[in-house]
Amino acid sequence: MALLKKKIVLDDAQDVSQSSPSNLSTIQNHGMGLLQAETPGEIRRSVWKLALPAMVEFGLMMLVQLFDMIQVGTLGPWAISATGLAAQPTMLIFSVFSALVVGTTALVARAAGAGDREYASRVTRQSFVIVLILGAIITTIGIPASGSIIRLMGAEADTIGPGTAYMRIIFADTVFTVGNMVLAASLRGAGDMVTPMISNMVANVVNLFGNWVLINGNLGFPRLEVAGAALATSLSRLVAFAITFDAVYRRNKFISISLRDSYKIEPELIKDVLNIGIPAAIEQLVMRAGTLLFARLIAGFGTLMFAAHQIAMNLESLTLVPVMAFQMATTTLVGQGLGAEKPELSEKVTNQAMLISVAVMTAVAVLFFSFGQYAFYIFTDDPDVISMGSSAMRILASSLPVTAIYFVLAGALRGAGDTKYAMYVSTVGTWGVRLLVGYLLADVLGLALVGAWTAVVLDMVVRMFFALKRFFSGEWKEVIQAVPEP
Repeated sequence: MALLKKKIVLDDAQDVSQSSPSNLSTIQNHGMGLLQAETPGEIRRSVWKLALPAMVEFGLMMLVQLFDMIQVGTLGPWAISATGLAAQPTMLIFSVFSALVVGTTALVARAAGAGDREYASRVTRQSFVIVLILGAIITTIGIPASGSIIRLMGAEADTIGPGTAYMRIIFADTVFTVGNMVLAASLRGAGDMVTPMISNMVANVVNLFGNWVLINGNLGFPRLEVAGAALATSLSRLVAFAITFDAVYRRNKFISISLRDSYKIEPELIKDVLNIGIPAAIEQLVMRAGTLLFARLIAGFGTLMFAAHQIAMNLESLTLVPVMAFQMATTTLVGQGLGAEKPELSEKVTNQAMLISVAVMTAVAVLFFSFGQYAFYIFTDDPDVISMGSSAMRILASSLPVTAIYFVLAGALRGAGDTKYAMYVSTVGTWGVRLLVGYLLADVLGLALVGAWTAVVLDMVVRMFFALKRFFSGEWKEVIQAVPEP
């Protein structure tokens, strides 16, 4: 079934309301009441219904990252820099899996809109097998290459050893990390935001406890410092994987897989996933590579400035929790609307999600502009790190309403399968603005961290402009029909 090559219909029906009662009941029980929404208020409630669990999930994830840094930060700025330098390349490598994550979410959402449970489960099985194979390959290559990668990142002598140890442990857990990514993506595509939220809540508790006992050696455990933080993170990801796998295996969700199912590779189905996912993967690679080089630029200013930058990056992640949640909800609902052959509903969803997201992020911007600098005292008592980071936080706060618009629009484009355009926008923003302008401002003009973060804001403005242009053109609604027949 080439879902991208033709519209999904059930028994020649033209609307999901004509699906079988059992399928329709399953759909309604998994966050897809959008298909019956008509008024702006009803659409906003559908957006909130999916966004709130995602917001809790992402918020907890980001808080745990912050607590990671707080706990690691007790060891000194060198530890913050070591984990930050290790995190950038591992995130770059994991970004290759976004091809399957984004493609899986989009196809499952389309299938859910049409009520096709069997196809949604097939997509999940195929993506799951592929990520496990790729994950094993990355583990095999990544562990021995960790030391070389850390050195290429420009690590100073005091961060090479701990950064290498951290990276090796993270690579060892790759299969569980990416397995959880794709299973959670399928569940979200079907409108089930609750299961991924629960899995991350439990995993976060495991991570926090693991940090406490392993970083400084509490309760009789050995003091492992940065390596202890990596072990706690890896264990938490294993727990998250176990919970999401159990959810799809127990067959009480719209998505279900079993060990008794056929796992034979289906080239046509994988092609459908990759048609959407490869541009998304390239987008992530471009962004992560740009972020890595951006971090390398900052690392050239010394350990203290990179520590300030890394704290600011983690605080930025916290501020982006609401927009990530609205983006995820928009991706799911736009995909479901298009799968039900209601493109006008997908457009209304995007407009309402933008309004909500901008309102929320304006409030967050005011809060962080006024008080964000005080958050640095939680991570470090170094006055130089605090001073440099505080300026970055004020610049960051000014960009949040713009970021809110871009994230929602990017989510809509991904839900529609229009990932190529999103890839082009990210390439221009990351390399043409963030890196080039960041280098000119930070290095050539000598503005250092202030110049670098000014470029981050300009990057978001450029992305927002192009995303708005694409959305109002309406071309994203026709992406399915634009894919040629084989």
